[in-house]
Parts: sequence; structure tokens; C-alpha cells
Amino acid sequence: MARSELFSRGEQALKSGAYDEAKKLFREDEDAKGSRADSIAKLQAADAKLAAGDLNAAAALYETVLERNPSVAEAYQGLGRIALFTGNVEAAKVHAMAAVRLAPRHGLGWTLVGLVHESLEEHDLVVEALKKGAELSPELFLCQFNLGRYLASRGRAPDAVAALTQATALAPNNPDGFLFLGLAYKVGKQYRLALKALEKAKDLAPKNVDAWATLGDVLFELREFQAARDMLDQGLAACGDHPALLEKALAATMMLDDVPAAVAYLERELKVAPQHEQAWLNLANVSILNGEYDKAEKVAKQLLEKNPRQWEAHFVLGNLYAAAPVPQKAEAAYRKAIECAPTEWRPVVNLATLFIEGADAARYPEAQALLEKAAALAPKTEWRVPYNQALALTRLGRKDEALALVRGIQRDAPPTHPMVAEAKKLEANLLGGV
Repeated sequence: MARSELFSRGEQALKSGAYDEAKKLFREDEDAKGSRADSIAKLQAADAKLAAGDLNAAAALYETVLERNPSVAEAYQGLGRIALFTGNVEAAKVHAMAAVRLAPRHGLGWTLVGLVHESLEEHDLVVEALKKGAELSPELFLCQFNLGRYLASRGRAPDAVAALTQATALAPNNPDGFLFLGLAYKVGKQYRLALKALEKAKDLAPKNVDAWATLGDVLFELREFQAARDMLDQGLAACGDHPALLEKALAATMMLDDVPAAVAYLERELKVAPQHEQAWLNLANVSILNGEYDKAEKVAKQLLEKNPRQWEAHFVLGNLYAAAPVPQKAEAAYRKAIECAPTEWRPVVNLATLFIEGADAARYPEAQALLEKAAALAPKTEWRVPYNQALALTRLGRKDEALALVRGIQRDAPPTHPMVAEAKKLEANLLGGV
């Protein structure tokens, strides 16, 4: 269709930055063509499609509106939201900037600018834009919600709570507002208020895993472990066996010292997430706590079938064989763990301990050498390493060096650390001539 003189003049005004003049000319052009009412209807239909999640249909309608009238800020806002949903940040930036140029007093455009800055990790610019959006459009949920959500993510709990409280008042049936209000209260350590908001979120969206998971987290913070597990069990009943909920239920169960239940949660998790290596390791370690040593060995070997270089699985086997005791198999497993993870200190220490506790004096020098390596790898606050070094030096008859180490532990470690008591015992033995 040929463009009218009014449309061409509108385009020229738009290009020159005369936005009010451009909007006036495009509106007159639509009135002359008789398309204005249909454009308004299409804009409303596009908003409805966007709300329903039909992004392609919404985008097509917004584009149609802009073909008739390139000065409709609401259409740019809609396209900006769609671009953000689909991860097209550059397109979102173009649409958001067009929206604020055409409607600088409309908050949603500024909110979109803030979301673009957030996507680009331009954090020094985000709050200013989101705050402007919330101030200009106090009646819009999206403006209040996004300001509160972002402030909560940055640890600014009081400001986040204020914005999100306003958002939940604007949209009392939107679970996201209550979810993030709960998160904001959690950031501010207002745990009882967090529970109230999160209960509302999960009641509005009972299949939202995040609401159940965060409820479990807050109850865990309150050290209400039984209540946390009960809540997470409700979430599992509502959402199915989701790995995140199972892991949190496992954590609460371990705090309750219910090892058989912990095993059951891990077995459920592995059915839905068989590639989750940490779950296999957790199951092996919890099986050891439960006295199921054969099961622990089987689980560790199953993990090694999936990943032969999983050093922690070799480490678990080393610990099992050392406790059995089958020292030859324990040594082989520890050496394999060291080969797979040469910067990890724990298998090095355990291999050295295996030699120290053995009767073969020819292995004591190697134990000392291993512990020197471990000392270079381990955190300086890992007091088991110097203690084991002292044991190795004692085995080698190097009493003065051993005494220096145990006295260093007593001097530098926290008084309540268990290695302090062990260091005192070893010092007494050394001074007694043992």
C-alpha cells in the first residue's frame, strides 16, 4: 500500500526526534485511513496473546500495529518483553529505547530498559531505570515486581520488601509476587514473614517447585528440620520427585539423623537424575553411615562405571577397604583417586595414614613425604594434616619435629577443635618417652 503524505511526514518527524509531532501525524494518518480502531483492537489482542504465552502471535500483531503507526510505544513495549523472553537482548534494547523515547512518562518502558541492563550485567545502571519505571507507573505490577525482585537479588531487603508488597497488592493472585516477597524477607532474615508469603505463593501455584524449595530453606534456617522435611514431602507429593526437593529433604533428614530415610531420598533422586554424580557419592557415604558397606561399595563402583575418573568414588572405596581392613585394595583405590585429582589433599592424607597405621616401617618415610605434599595442598586450617605429620615423624623417631607440630596445633587451632585434644595426648606420649 502506498504511503500517504501524513505517514511520510510522521516518519520524518520520528527520525528527527520530534516524537510528539510524529505521534500526532501518525494518529491523523490512521484517522484518515479509518484503521485506528482496528489498530487499538489488535494492540489489545496482542497484549492478551502475550499474557497467554503465545509469543509468535503477539509479535505478529504488534508488528502490524507498528506498520500502520510506528509511534505506538505500547507495541514497542510488547516486542521488548518478547525479545527478553526469548533471550534476544539486542532487540530488546532497541525496542525498550524506542518505548522510552516515545513515552518517557510511561514506567514500563523504563522497566524494560532496566531489564536490558540486567541482562547485560550493567548493574550500575539497573536500579536507576527500574526505580524510574516503578515511580512513573505505581499501578503496574511488572514495574513494582521487577524493582523488588532485583533489589532482593542484590541483598537490599527493606527496599525489596516495599516494592514487592506493592506488587502483591496490585496482583494478589500472582504467585511470583509472593514468591519473591518471601525471598526478600528471607534475605532480610525475617523468616516468619517469609514463611507467610511463601505459603501464599505455594497455595497459588502448588506445582511451583521454587516455592516449596524456598519454604524448605526458610524452615531449615529456623532449624525446624522436621517441619522442613514435612513441607518438602508435601512439595514432592504436589510436584513429583524433583531432584531439588529431594536434595533439600535429604539435608533436613540428615539433620534429624534419620539415615534410612536419607538412603530412601537418594535412591528416589537417582531414579530421576541418574547422571547426578554427587547423588551417587551421597548414597555411598550415607550407606556407610547406615552400616551397609556392601551397598556403599556397589554404589561407588556403579558411579565409576559412569565416570572412571570420578576421584571421590575411588576415595570412598579407599575408605571402605581401609576400614575392612584390606590395605592393598585401599592403597590401590587411594592412588587412583590421587591420579584422577592430583590437587586434592584428602586421598593423599588417607593414603599416608594407611601407611602410618600399618606395621611396615619401610612405608613410614613415604607417609611423611605424602603428608608434606598434603600440607602444600590442604587449607592451613586443616589441622588433621600437621597432626598426621607429627604421627609420621614419631614413627620415624624424629621426636623434636613431632613436638613442634603438636605444639603448633595447640597454639594456632581453635581450643574446641578435636585435633587440639589429640595433639595434647600425643605431646604427653612424646614427653613420656613413648
